[in-house]
Amino acid sequence: MRKTIFCVILGRIAPEGCYPPYTIVNAENRCAMPRTRSRPPFAVHDGEHQTKPKFWQVEVNIPTELLRTFVAVYELGSFTKAAHLFDLTQPAVSAHMRKLEIILGGDLIEKKSSGINLTTRGEQALKSARRLLAINDELILACGTQHPLQGIRLGIPNISAAALRMIIGAFRRETGHGRIKICCDHSIGLLESVRSGYLDLAFVFADKADMGNAVASWSEDLVWVRAPDLVLEPSGAVPLISSPNWLLPDRRATEALDRAKQPYEIVFSAFDGSSRLAAVGAAVGCMVIPRSHVSPPLVIEDSGILPDVGTITAGIITREDIDAGALRPLIAALKATFGRTPISEEGIRSIMP
Repeated sequence: MRKTIFCVILGRIAPEGCYPPYTIVNAENRCAMPRTRSRPPFAVHDGEHQTKPKFWQVEVNIPTELLRTFVAVYELGSFTKAAHLFDLTQPAVSAHMRKLEIILGGDLIEKKSSGINLTTRGEQALKSARRLLAINDELILACGTQHPLQGIRLGIPNISAAALRMIIGAFRRETGHGRIKICCDHSIGLLESVRSGYLDLAFVFADKADMGNAVASWSEDLVWVRAPDLVLEPSGAVPLISSPNWLLPDRRATEALDRAKQPYEIVFSAFDGSSRLAAVGAAVGCMVIPRSHVSPPLVIEDSGILPDVGTITAGIITREDIDAGALRPLIAALKATFGRTPISEEGIRSIMP
């Protein structure tokens, strides 16, 4: 009786005898296969009497690009932002999501007015997708097929976008013509993206409590900024510019005004930091930013009309499972760019060998 034989090469099933120099005469004559390698590139499976090998229990493979799209859509909360990140069109991102949902057998996300929510199936898929992508990236780096600084995913606050040229220049000096992916977002979103594995490292502003695992951190003064021709009335309401996300500088500003019992009015609100700075430059109002980010034509309001807003912690955080030592050149460049001072060996924690 003739037996059924599967030849498996890199997870694919093929008919007998189609991969020379290996020839399978019949099931009883497997020794007829001439060996030209020390380890054969395929496994022979007897479909009638053997169970499937452990590496071949499921016949469907999920392309990693579908998983990356799914994680990006959820983390960024937008199909459009995910499309920009991967240089895709929005229909292409939608097609990735549909294909992944077909493979996994159901809806993964729900679009609501409040944003994108995960279904029960989506919550489980997200956990597994993050693990699979982390393993994929670790394998690529471990096998030496990619420079440790190639394909780095970096996050910076959108208020810091003016420093992009310096960051990219420093990265290219270290890696030649390597590719870096940069995500501009508010610091809260960047912290979440690093912790979830979506970003490799990020420069952020946060409370000191959120910087416990930072590879480098320092304190920065927060200051009020305004346009040179904006005149503040001591007895009037402070025209305040802020983010709808109510970021840490925004909270510090309103808390300080409340303590000083000074009235204020939010006259301009925008998610994008560059838009908020533009509104300050147009004399629409004033806002609080780190001192290191003050640049002409903005001026620091230090006449004593507005209350002191204290300091904020700036720092660089990395993924827990990434080799921080391999990122040392980029971390040094970020510290020099945003910290305005050269980094020292003591400035990087001992976790970086």
